[in-house]
Amino acid sequence: MKIKAMAVIKITISCLIFFNSINTCFAADFPSTYEKSSEKVKFDCELEIPKDFSETEMYSEKTKGRIYPDMDKTISIYTQGKEVKENGTIPAASSEDPEGVYYVFTDGSTLSVDSSFTYGSDTAKYYGYIGVRDPQYKERFEQQTVSFMDKNTVIEKVSSDLENIGIDTTDISWDAYPLNHEAMSQLENEQISDGLDMEEHRKESWTEEDDAYFVYGVQMSQKLPVFHELMNTSRQLAYDTPDSSVIQAIYSKRGVEILSYSGYMYKFDVSDQKINFLAFDDIASVVFDKFNNLLNESTYKITRAKLYERVFLNEAQQMEVSPVWYFEILQDDDTTSITLVDAVSGEEIYLE
Repeated sequence: MKIKAMAVIKITISCLIFFNSINTCFAADFPSTYEKSSEKVKFDCELEIPKDFSETEMYSEKTKGRIYPDMDKTISIYTQGKEVKENGTIPAASSEDPEGVYYVFTDGSTLSVDSSFTYGSDTAKYYGYIGVRDPQYKERFEQQTVSFMDKNTVIEKVSSDLENIGIDTTDISWDAYPLNHEAMSQLENEQISDGLDMEEHRKESWTEEDDAYFVYGVQMSQKLPVFHELMNTSRQLAYDTPDSSVIQAIYSKRGVEILSYSGYMYKFDVSDQKINFLAFDDIASVVFDKFNNLLNESTYKITRAKLYERVFLNEAQQMEVSPVWYFEILQDDDTTSITLVDAVSGEEIYLE
């Protein structure tokens, strides 16, 4: 009887260990949607996680430094056949960053390269004047079309241009939307009429030659988008919009109008230590309780929840890497703010 009793105890303990291990393993299994509400706060959104991402196969990692453009290749390619009007040096931003150079060419185009890279054509300014990269115009442009080239072909060309200057685009997630010349002309008229732009900035005419795509790319690591250092510097720069992407380009029927790489891509070193994600319900409660406990008359709706791999400078000014939940909160159906929550500790991350 004692032997049977001991056997039962062992089986019971084994079962408890087994089921506890299951609960531990699957505690962080993320739902596809999340809903929770009170009179003040409504949480109702789909979780934005790549389809091929598995939270049980995520490992801690660190950076081995940032990815820089090849300066010699860049200068060789983008100065070829051009007459230099002005050029000079750009001081290194830090001891780890290279000293840079800039060029102004007689045809009106410009080039600058250091840890980052920007090339602009002589007509690039017109796209800049009307702010075609401003996220508030994205939906407006997406309703239009251009016919000079399809989106995927344009993305391939931009990717190839970056590879040519030493920027590996293997782990880039790309997207693009069209910039129709008629839509840009209309936007220009509206902005000048509303005092948002000046008459002297008006383009003489917008034609099919000006049709373009705004192409943007985000670095991925372990199948998650990277929330880079620059996005950590302020709440204004933290928004998940195309103009926060590390790679941005405007490619028209003429070719490259603007090609820009911010310098905030990283070489990652992945360890063999798995990440233990906090259950999403616990993460969501941090956001829900934050706004539910505010002593005001406002209402809040959590409209987005997106998982990122965050690269940031710690208090010792050393780079760290950790997954983070990005939330967008709509206040009184009017203004949108951001809340970041560490995906492992559940602590809110505060930005200035």
